[in-house]
This record gives sequence, C-alpha cells and structure tokens, in this order.
Amino acid sequence: MKSQNITIGQLFSVTFILVMTLATSACRADQEPDKISLFPLANYDQTIATWVNPSDPNYDKPLFSADIQQKRFDTFYNHLYGSASPWSPDFVNKILHRSASDSLKQTELNIIRDFTNQNKAEDEIPYGENFHPHTLEWINAISANINISQFDNFSYQYTRRGIAIDNLALRSLPTEDPSFYSHKLAGQGYPFDNLQMSALWAGTPVYILGESEDHAWLFIITPDCIAWVKSTGIARADNTFITHWQIAAKKQLVAITHTQTSIMDENGKFHFSAYVGSVFPADDNSNSGAVLIPVQDANQNAAIKRATIEPGHAIIMPLAATPHHFADVMSTLIGRPYGWGNLYFYNDCSAELKSLLTPFGLWLPRHSSEQMHAGKMVDVSHLSVDKRLNYLMENGRPFMTIIYIGGHVILYTGKHPNPNAADHANMVMTYQNMWGLAPHPSTRRAIIGRAALFPMLERFPEDSSLASQADKKIFQISFLDESPNDLLKYEIIDLKSLMYSS
Repeated sequence: MKSQNITIGQLFSVTFILVMTLATSACRADQEPDKISLFPLANYDQTIATWVNPSDPNYDKPLFSADIQQKRFDTFYNHLYGSASPWSPDFVNKILHRSASDSLKQTELNIIRDFTNQNKAEDEIPYGENFHPHTLEWINAISANINISQFDNFSYQYTRRGIAIDNLALRSLPTEDPSFYSHKLAGQGYPFDNLQMSALWAGTPVYILGESEDHAWLFIITPDCIAWVKSTGIARADNTFITHWQIAAKKQLVAITHTQTSIMDENGKFHFSAYVGSVFPADDNSNSGAVLIPVQDANQNAAIKRATIEPGHAIIMPLAATPHHFADVMSTLIGRPYGWGNLYFYNDCSAELKSLLTPFGLWLPRHSSEQMHAGKMVDVSHLSVDKRLNYLMENGRPFMTIIYIGGHVILYTGKHPNPNAADHANMVMTYQNMWGLAPHPSTRRAIIGRAALFPMLERFPEDSSLASQADKKIFQISFLDESPNDLLKYEIIDLKSLMYSS
C-alpha cells in the first residue's frame, strides 16, 4: 500500500532495523536474541537463463494446447467481466444473500473483534507502528466509521457497480493504520500488517457495498476480495460504460508484461503505473498498442480514455504458455521485494503467481490455499521429505505445477543438477516470492524477502538448522495443465477467503 503518509512505513522500517541491530543496548534487554538474519541468496544463481535454458529444444514449445488455454482464458474473462464478476447480479447476490451467521455484516463484526486487543493472549495483541498496542478507542473509532447497520437488508443495485481508476490497497478495515503482532515474535511485526489484504489494480471491476461515515472509504467486492478502499480511487460505472468495456475486452484484452509501466493518455497526461497482473481492453480503433483506461468524469462517474503503452511492455492475451515467455515475464518480477498483501504494490507468494500467470490468461484466486484448486490437485502430505521431492522431479511439469505448503505457494520450474552438491545430484528448482526460512521450532527467520529462483532442498549447507520447505505438515501439488478436481472450488470462492488476507 502506498498511503498518503508514505513516511510512516519508511520510518517504521528504519526504526525496526535499528531495534534489531542495537543488540547490546538497554532497549533490547527484555528481548530474545536476534530473530532475523539474511540468507545468502547469492549462493544460488538468479540468472533466469541458467535455469530456463534458451537452447533447450522445448524453449518455445507450448506447455498445453491452444484449446485448453482458450478455455482457461474464457474463465479469466468470466471472473473479470462475466458471470463471476462483481458486475454480475448473480455473483453479487450469492455474496449478499447468506445466512445471518455467515453474512457480510457478521463477518465484518468478526473482523472488528479480531483487531481489538481486549482479552487477547500476548501473541494475539495487535500493535501499531509505534510498538504500542492499539487502544480500545482506536478500534471503536474505526467501528463507528463503518456504521455496521448499513449492511442490513442488502439488495443488488445496478448503480453500485464501479471500476478502479487507480491502484489501491485493499484493507480489512477502513484505516491506513497498520496492525502488527509483536515484533518479538519470529515472523511477525513489520512488514506483516494484518489489515493489508491485497492490491486492486486500475481497470478492475468492483461492486460497492457501502461507504464509511467520513466518505473516505468504500466497502467493495472485487473479483478476488471483499475489502475497504480509498473512495477517491473508484468511479461508478453505468450501463453504457460497462457494455462498451465488456465488448472491447471480449474482442481483445491486453496484459501488462513490464512492471510499473507508465500509463499516459493521448494528451501525455500520466494516470497511473500499471503492474504485471493488470489487464485492459485493447483500443479497437488502433493497431499501435493503445488500450482503454477508466477515468472519472466531472460527476464522479466512469468514462473511457485511450492510453498508450510503451512497446514491449504489454501483450495481447493470451500469451502462448512457453518456457521462453515465462522467462520473459519472470525477468520483470524477479528480485522485486516481498510485499505482504501487496504492500507498496509488491507481491507476496500468491500475488506473485497470480501476476505471473495473468498474461497467459490463467486465472488464479488470490488466496494461496484456493490457488490449489486451479488445476488437478494431488495431496502428498503423507510422503516423507525425500519422497515428496522425488515425486516433484518425476511428475512435476515446469511452470504448470504449483506447490502449497500451508500459507505459502510455490511454482515448480524443473529439476537441475545441484551446483553446490559434490555429486551434482538433481534437485527441485522453484520460483517464488518468499519472506524467508525458519528452523524447527520456528524461533527466527533467515530472510530472502524477494522474488527468487530458489531450490527446494532437504537441508541447506548454509544453515543446516533451517527447515526444508518440503518438510511442512501440508504438501499439496496442483497441475495447472489439467482440469481442476472440483470446478466449484475453483470458480466460486468462499466468503472467508474473500474477506481475510492470503
């Protein structure tokens, strides 16, 4: 999230680093030894061509048929603009008309309760950026600003459809204030703001459920989440706008393939930066790579403008799913910092895979556990670590296989000789955006903190105490080039997944 108070996150980060490094100072006397170190990622080559070899005979060979890819692309379109879109009455009504115990109102009340610090165990108390627990007055003010009674007696209204005109932070509650668990807990504190759910990219359809009392926030349904966003980034969309947008998107959809691409209109005015994962309808009247973008008119309603994109920064969807093209898209993402819940518009693990697969027209849910339902899922949690790794090397299809280990999702990129092993035995290579590794028990973190090519090993020679990612309670594998086991789980996400962070 890029808040208006942009120095808050920066100051907090600096404060956090100072606290962690002043190990002998009085302010650290009540804390345990350092819980953070940097993992030596330089030991593992981050040159994409090392692992995705351009001389490989399959480098330009599609990983699945054009027919299968088109079916997946139809599903992608459907989630943004069709029957599974926030613009669809059927989709919205499935969310609105639920039992009282599972309603939007009750879920929002549960979230408010989750972020209070009353009667909480020490490891569940929410803290602010100043290392102090949030007060009761803090959560009460947020709750009052929500006006929870507005969520009674919902009914679908066409006038509540809208579209994002800028990139926005999706928040669990209408506040830019962060909420951290104690930094004394390994893997907690900055940057894990538990109120930060995800990012909403400009051009994404939404449905407006409600508004905060101060009018600064809107409560919306997106294709991925139900969350609060700053109201200045949403324009209401009427039938004329939506029809034009849907028709243009159906004809030709454009995906951004170079992150932080500047979007300028025909008059040279900058509108926003577009990230990998963003898509826009192509301009039907031009062959110059122009796209349609949403803007807000004088009445705060959505209007359409034509914008230009620098050559090489976008493609017509779907991009052929070849190792070559995966390497191309990865080249603009690899090395970018880890961003919990898309914090500062960086990616976390599930956002990384969702963004990477977007140009290929492959729809992934935003929540990491839900992503496993995008393909044929096989649960091998019962296998030992070595058998899990062998299963991957024997059955995994590079770029078409994702691995879920409970709270974290990983893309399999192939098996390769281990350059750091004496016998150069084959190892599992992956692509993932990861915070770090932990030992058993989980008392500290060895930070990677970025999108990286990273091996999945039984143990790491750099630190044998670090647990293998293959040694988790959950180890599930999903083959994206095969049909999902349960289409309903892939196409209809449950309310808890929509309203809680990934």
